[in-house]
Amino acid sequence: MLIDSSAWLEYFMGTAQGEKVRDFVEGGGVLYTTPVVMAEVLSKSIRTDGMEKGKERVDFISERCVVVPLDEDMGRLAGAIHGEMKKKDRTYGMMDALILAAARKRGIKVLTKDRHFKGLDEGVMLE
Repeated sequence: MLIDSSAWLEYFMGTAQGEKVRDFVEGGGVLYTTPVVMAEVLSKSIRTDGMEKGKERVDFISERCVVVPLDEDMGRLAGAIHGEMKKKDRTYGMMDALILAAARKRGIKVLTKDRHFKGLDEGVMLE
């Protein structure tokens, strides 16, 4: 399971949806992340809780998850995904395409609150 930044933020805030994320984090299964997710969590954490808390959170994610590297194949796959998805939804972002590409490359699901993953085979929505 690849935990998206929106799900990680719920986890770190201790919300009801974050409790669902906790089941995955503490469940002992293999978890994945990407540099994109780490960047989004760090950015949001710095803005809401400060640099120190942001660093703690990203360190926790990197210790708990396998980091799927961004490479040439991932860039090509993300570009193709973004081009197709952007035709359907003008708000679809490249960050989402990179996360989806990582999931597709590994054959895993994405745990998320992001509506851009709703209805996709890879999307597991926190609701």
